[in-house]
Amino acid sequence: MTAQGEEILAYLDAAITAWENTARAAAEAVGGERWTGSDREVVVDLPGGDTIADGVTYGDMHESMKQQASDHIALNDPESILRRCAADRKLIAEHGPWSATATFCKGCGLDSNEELITGYYEDCPVLCALAEGYGWTEGER
Repeated sequence: MTAQGEEILAYLDAAITAWENTARAAAEAVGGERWTGSDREVVVDLPGGDTIADGVTYGDMHESMKQQASDHIALNDPESILRRCAADRKLIAEHGPWSATATFCKGCGLDSNEELITGYYEDCPVLCALAEGYGWTEGER
């Protein structure tokens, strides 16, 4: 049996780790972490200033949508994903338990009546919002 709240922290750690691993593998596969959308292709900026175009195939997509898809992919380049994962880990560190035995969130503080905003850290709105962004559903709470 796990301590109260460990499920959400374990879920977040596993989900963020998966995103980090995928981003690192994508960067390694093409040789660069920073991508841009250009001329309906995703362009990878390589160290030394060289670029390579991504071989994304858009099929029957309307021409106007091809640039939008390219821009979307570029906005989710490995560098961006790794920055987001690092920021999420900082939020988790601020909103997890005070200690190994604590049950309340250390980041949410007190309400106007000097009561803890969250009784248990797995109810922390910040942790729940982060977990939701990684696919955590009501059924897992």
